[in-house]
Amino acid sequence: MSALASALDLDHPVFDAVLSAGATLLNMEVVYLGGLTDDTFTFAKVHIHSDWPGLVEGATADRTDSFCHRLLEGAPSSTSDAANDPHYQDAPVRRELGIQSYVGVPVRDEEGAAVGTLCGIDRKGVVVSDEAVRVLRQLAEIVSAQLGPLAGEQVVIRQQPSGRWEVGGKTTEDLTSAMVLADLLAAEISPSSRPDRAEKPLDEIGQLRLSVQQLEHALAARVVVEQAIGVLTERQAISPREAFERLRKVARSRGRKVHELAGEVVASATDHAVPLPPELAGGQH
Repeated sequence: MSALASALDLDHPVFDAVLSAGATLLNMEVVYLGGLTDDTFTFAKVHIHSDWPGLVEGATADRTDSFCHRLLEGAPSSTSDAANDPHYQDAPVRRELGIQSYVGVPVRDEEGAAVGTLCGIDRKGVVVSDEAVRVLRQLAEIVSAQLGPLAGEQVVIRQQPSGRWEVGGKTTEDLTSAMVLADLLAAEISPSSRPDRAEKPLDEIGQLRLSVQQLEHALAARVVVEQAIGVLTERQAISPREAFERLRKVARSRGRKVHELAGEVVASATDHAVPLPPELAGGQH
């Protein structure tokens, strides 16, 4: 079993949300999480919207036969013509599955080691922009935030004066953002298979618009939640992770949306008349 699959509950809605968002972003036939060991590659979790013979979730191959191995060895993040790309043309998986386009980014553990990949593939030529690759990397950070002790309760997360986050003695730019966005995505996006392009074009357009709206809403809500985390971190002398967990616990216990309660926390920083649940209004509990 790959380190990615053993460390994650891949049935968690966060990962369905990440793959659904990736499918909307890339407009490719398949978006997947790839699991890696020293010797093998596995299609660990797959979002697919058209029949593709030979491609099934859980399929395993030699690591060196995969596109993802070449990506981690330094090949470009994407290609729209794999058959003529010197980095990917000799990959056995290209011939076996008829892949023409590929994009991938690494999923890293808390030590920075690549334990998996977040990727898209298509049997047609699909050009992926640098901006799309950048967003795909952010989605991969959401997956990384769920790995190992980063998902545990004992990790102390602090914001440094530079604005970066310290996690167990290491620093990262967007860990808390990734955790917040993962939670919001899980709540906002209801994953579903995309309809066939040719048979149901209007249904597909409607689904794409809904997915984009949901993702945009989650991204906007993340800003408010992060601001609330900052308020609670200072108000209650707790870590950002503890502030996030407290905010989420209080919202769920009261049947509230996290980002709505977060907005009230932010407002309370300048207006002390804003009513808040006692767990968020006073000192540490």
